[in-house]
Amino acid sequence: MAISVLIVQYLGSNFNGFQRQKEFPTVQGSLERVLKIILREAITVVPAGRTDTGVHAKGMPVSFSTTKPIENYHRLLIALNSLLDRGVTVLAAAAMPDRFHARFSCTEREYEYWILHSRQPSALMEGRALRIHKDLDWESLKKEIPVFLGKHKFSSFAKVSSIEGKSTERVIHKIEITSSNDWKGLYKISIKGTGFLHNMVRIIVGTLLDKTTGKIEMNLEEILQSENRTLAGRTLPPYGLYFKKAYYRDYPEIEALYDSEVC
Repeated sequence: MAISVLIVQYLGSNFNGFQRQKEFPTVQGSLERVLKIILREAITVVPAGRTDTGVHAKGMPVSFSTTKPIENYHRLLIALNSLLDRGVTVLAAAAMPDRFHARFSCTEREYEYWILHSRQPSALMEGRALRIHKDLDWESLKKEIPVFLGKHKFSSFAKVSSIEGKSTERVIHKIEITSSNDWKGLYKISIKGTGFLHNMVRIIVGTLLDKTTGKIEMNLEEILQSENRTLAGRTLPPYGLYFKKAYYRDYPEIEALYDSEVC
């Protein structure tokens, strides 16, 4: 058995999420269908993280095993990108040690939420960023960020049905807000942590926006400590969310693959 990894980029609007579904197009379904054609054996791919319908990925590591080692990854890359469904691209491919697993070997994950501050809609950003026409106090928003950093129970910031009987303790190491140099009015909120609950990033960003615009008056630390979803802000739509990057402490090969491509 040989282990390989792909760095995959996709538009979530073209698929019903990552995970394979019989009746709907998914990223996993597209990858496995094409890999089977190229490698002539049934393949099961494992992503660093699953994404919901509409959520995009800038660089998602995906691992899979084959009965024999792959001889030429450059040819595999070309073949994949010539056959995959529209909206999904493989940026890099490489062999990995036998113990590597895209999900379980991952030590940190990073997401971005894109917000377009514009009074007029943008055809090119439609379905790729949340448009807000009201002015936002970004400096005030940044002051709220430290509340979320560190280890906490994030019950207030998760889909209720997804956490029943499960631990909600997660660690967030970074939340950063940057403005794009290439697109006027585009802001990116990056969140990096060891793992995330269902809808957690979308609810955290929604709560930050609601707090800044005055829709939420309650202190965010009190909302966090309450473990009460009804006190937090809205769940933002999926189309503004991007899986940015996965981190692997024991596998510098993955970082090298990211560096070889613009993810």
